[in-house]
This record gives sequence, structure tokens and C-alpha cells, in this order.
Amino acid sequence: MSSRITWFNRELIIYIFRSTGWIGFLYLVGLIFALPLEMLAIILNENNDYVEFENLFSCQQMIQFVLVIVIPVLLAIFLFRFLQMKQASDFIHSLPITRRSIYVHMIGTGIGFMGLPILLTGSILVLFHSAIDIERLYTMTDIWSWMGTTFILEALIFSVAVLIGMVTGLSAFQGLLTYIFLALPVGLFVLFTANVKFLIAGFSADYYLSANMNGISPLLAATEMEKITFFSINTLIYSILTFLFLISSLFLYEKRKLEYVSQAFAYPKIKPLFKFGLTLCMMLFTGLYFSETTGEPGWIFFGYTVGSLLGYYLGEIVLQKTWRIRVNLKGYVAFIVAIIVLVFIIKIDPLQYKAKIPDEKMISQIYIGNSPLFFEDDETLDNSSDYLKEKENIEAIRLLHQEIIEKGKKVSIGELNDGQSVFLMYELKNGKRLARGYHLQNYDSYMPLLAKIYESNEYKKMVNELLNVSAENVSKIKVTASGQVDKSITITDSQQLEAAVQALSADLNNQSFAQMTSSFGDYASIDILLNNNETIYMNWDSSYTQFSKWMESTGQSEKARLMADDISYILVAKTDSEIYHSNSESELAQQIEQQPNRLKIKTASEIETAIDNAQIDWGGEYSAAFYYKESRDVDIKSFSGEHVPGFILDHFNER
Repeated sequence: MSSRITWFNRELIIYIFRSTGWIGFLYLVGLIFALPLEMLAIILNENNDYVEFENLFSCQQMIQFVLVIVIPVLLAIFLFRFLQMKQASDFIHSLPITRRSIYVHMIGTGIGFMGLPILLTGSILVLFHSAIDIERLYTMTDIWSWMGTTFILEALIFSVAVLIGMVTGLSAFQGLLTYIFLALPVGLFVLFTANVKFLIAGFSADYYLSANMNGISPLLAATEMEKITFFSINTLIYSILTFLFLISSLFLYEKRKLEYVSQAFAYPKIKPLFKFGLTLCMMLFTGLYFSETTGEPGWIFFGYTVGSLLGYYLGEIVLQKTWRIRVNLKGYVAFIVAIIVLVFIIKIDPLQYKAKIPDEKMISQIYIGNSPLFFEDDETLDNSSDYLKEKENIEAIRLLHQEIIEKGKKVSIGELNDGQSVFLMYELKNGKRLARGYHLQNYDSYMPLLAKIYESNEYKKMVNELLNVSAENVSKIKVTASGQVDKSITITDSQQLEAAVQALSADLNNQSFAQMTSSFGDYASIDILLNNNETIYMNWDSSYTQFSKWMESTGQSEKARLMADDISYILVAKTDSEIYHSNSESELAQQIEQQPNRLKIKTASEIETAIDNAQIDWGGEYSAAFYYKESRDVDIKSFSGEHVPGFILDHFNER
């Protein structure tokens, strides 16, 4: 009697339930603990009346995250574990059933073990919602969205784990490779982006890395499930990818040779891809590590070399399943040659990336700053106030950009080197953007061009909020003295508010580029409370001449700012980076006290001069410890350049 092949095999279903059914039960228990039981506890607890969730993913988020990323992988491993065990493989494939039918059984029960717990949990939540008024906790729409999104994410992770299972003969390797594969899009993007900046001047890795990349990896997307919308482009792409991965898995399963049990890879052609992929990732990772920790080209090159060798060696260990291997150097040399060719192509810049500056007619507006980290790439927010639109500023920025390109040899490759960063973002009229970031070692040579931009009225209005409000919008101004001094005043009179706002606005409009970038003579902090309850924060320093005059004319200056009478004495010593390495102000003050040639300033006129010229940071040529009359605490400031008072230069015989 001939054997009959059917689509349903009872023996196989029993086998699947015995080997994998516990995972579905475990998943159901986990979901019930994470959602229905948690909801029940909140409902029964009278003290939790004000508990609210953004959506159902916010409830026991960590438990849900672990379940979503672990259960599908476990299911895929145990469902197709027969491919990695000879005895089980012989049993399954001896059944009167085709491979395609076996695959459908496995995938169908796997989807059932994921879907049924979600369906049961959702049903319990529906019952709660129907029986009790818990609209503040979740709605019916939340339940459908939670069920759909959870299933789509798990189905995608499951399909990836199944696909990996088709190409490997080791269960543990299947789990490891699944998570690597899921995180690979983001990992490769980060590594390539962070390393390309070494080769292409102007490439802003920070700009591209600041973008939200969680969507391109379902593993990272699961960390923020509460932000996923069911009807979105991401869930559509996840669904399509799930279908493609499952079809590809079926194709590979039907082609797979059964004798590859316990082998790292069932398809020999994948081995070089794995080995060289691991070598490339290790090379980029170690190069990036030494870049971030040392910033030195020599160490970065060392990182690339060590990382590539280590990655190549680890690849051979995995493939040969032993650490006692003979490394095939021909393959490594071929890899290095390929990398050198790739680096050469990037360096010659065939796309003219480094020299590209948009034509003035194509530009609608430009953002300029030190870093893209402050750039809000959120279409829901109004970022128009962060851009420069005037023709003069657009021309000046293009000229600055052109000069940076022409002096491009001075652009550093390490972030730890001296220099300043400039980030440019062109918004083009066709809706596209062009972003460039430079870390300039020769920053001072660009000062004239930068000053033209930063001293423009448009730029000052962009960075100073006070220039965009009128005195009528201000309800109160509070001025608090700097340093270890307990002095402050509050201005509420309308006439005084108007005069103070006018004086501060005049000072901001008159600020030079040097005054904008460096603060000397820190007097006080200013909090400007607006009628809409927002607050503008400013520092009052010695460059605010109009405001200083107005405060003196009203007799409020001595009550609100740091004065010579508040200081007991000041100790000044030459800054020595080898000595002044402490981060503690008290320790640094002790080191200044121990300097044999230190200068002690006690007269009121010299203390006032020191206050007017001291800078807040410690990077000046002379370090100064400010001792107060009414406090035991000490402040460390410094003097540099033209702001070093003459009596200090005389003391150290440097004039």
C-alpha cells in the first residue's frame, strides 16, 4: 500500500506541543502578570486613583519588552531544533510528509503560540473594560493597537530567528546570530557613520547619529513600543519583511542538506560572509574606541589593525569550532587590500561631497552652531526661529564654508584635539537638507567671518530670546549676585522693567563676537519672568555697560551684584597645567596658596578691577582664588589675554 502525504500530521503536532508548548504557556503567564493582574491591582487599590498610562505598552514595560524579544526567538529555536539534532532530524524527516508541510506545521504552531496568548490577554482586558469604568487606564483602541503591534513585532523577530535557524546547525548560534542580525542595521550604521568622518572632511557623524534610528531595528523598536503606532509605515515594513523572511526560510529549508547537523553554517557560501563581516565590525569598533578615548591618528590606526586581526581570528575559531587553528593569512590580506581600495575611493571623493556648497538661489535658510545636538529634527516643532534667512548672512555662511573647504587640511580627525566645532545646516528650497560639521584646529583664522555672522542683528535675535519680547511681556526681573554672596533684588515696577529691558536689549545688540563667546567680569545672574510664566535666563557681566549704568543710577547695583566690598582678598598665581590638575576648587585654592610667587590682592580698586576682568572658566594664563568676607567657600576664576590687569603683569614681571 502506497504512503499518503497529507497537509496535517497528527504525530507532528503532538511532537511540537510536547517540545514547544511550554513556551506558549510561559508567554501567556507572563502577559497575564504584565497586564491583567497589574490592571486588577490598580483597580482594587484605592490609592492608585491617579495612575495613568500613555498606552498599554507603558504597563510593566520591562516585562513586556523581555517577552517580546525572547519568546519569538525561543519558539524558533525549539521548533526547528530538529535541524540541529541528528536523531530528531531523522525522525521528523522520516514522517510521510513533505518538507514544505513540515515547515507550515512549525510556522503555524509558532504563530499560534505567539498569537493565542496575545488574544487571550486582550480578551481579558476587553472584559475589564466592559465591566468597569477604567477609561483613564486604557481604551478599546489601546487594546487593538497593543494586540496588533505586539504580534507584528514578535512575528518579525520570529521570522528572523527562523531564517537564521535555516542557515546554522547550532541552536545557541541561532539565538546569538538572531540578535546580532536584528541589531545589525543600527550597529553598522553607527560604526560606518562614526568612522567615515575620519575620511571625509565635513561629514557630521553627530548629525546622522542624532536621528532616531530605533525604527530600523525591531530589537531597538521594542525598547520604545509605547511610541509605535499600529497604522504606520514601520509596521507595514515589518509585515512585508516578515513575509519575505518566512518565504526565504522555506526556500532555504527545502534546499538544506540534512547532514549539516551541528555545523556552524549549513551553507558553505555564508562562511566567508560571516568571517569578513565580523572582521569588518571588529575593525570599525576598535578604531572608533581608540578615536573616542585618545583622538590620536596613531592609536586609531592601531585600533583598526588590532580589531581586524582579532575579528578575523574569532571568525576562524567559530567556523572551525576550536581555538587551535591555523589562520589563513591570504584571506586577511585580501580583506585589507579591499579595505584600502574602499578607503582610497572614499578619499578621492568621486561624488564631490567635500566641495559641495549649495547655490545661493537654492537656499531658503541656514542653521549655524557649534553642534547639531541642539538641532531639533522634529517636524511637529517650529524650528524656524533657529535659522538665518537674510541674504547677507547666507552669503557670509557660504563664504565661511568655502574658506573651511580651502583650508581643509587643518580639519582635525580627532575630537579630543584643540579647536572649535562648526556645524552648518542648509535648508534648500526643494525641501532637501545639506549638513556639514567641521572640527577646526585653526579656528582663530575664521574669526572675521564668524564675527560678521554672529554680530548680525538676525543672529542675535535668534540666540537671545529677550530681543524678541517687549517690556509689556515682562512681569518681573530678579537679579542675584554671583559668587558666595547673599544679595538679590526684584524689579516689578513697570517703568523700571521697561528701562531694564531696554538697557539689556541695547547691551545684547552691542555685544561683539568676542564678548558673545567669552564672559569676563561675572556680576550676577538675571531671571526675566514673562507674562506667560516662561523665564529668560541671562548673566550680567562687565560687558553689559548700559544695564550696569542703569543699575548704578537707580542705586540697585550694590544690592544685586558682586562688589569689591564682598571680597576679602584674591590670590593669583601663574596657571600650570601640571600643578592645577584638580577638579576641586578648595584643592586648587590650596595649590595657589602654596605657590611662593603668588600675588595677594587686597585693595578695593584692584579687587574691583579683578572682578571686571576675571573669566569664569579656569583656562586663563593666571589662576585666581576669590575669598569672601561672609563665606568660607572659595571661587576659582582666571585671567587671560588683554583682560589680565596691569598690576598682575607687573607682579610677575611680564610687561
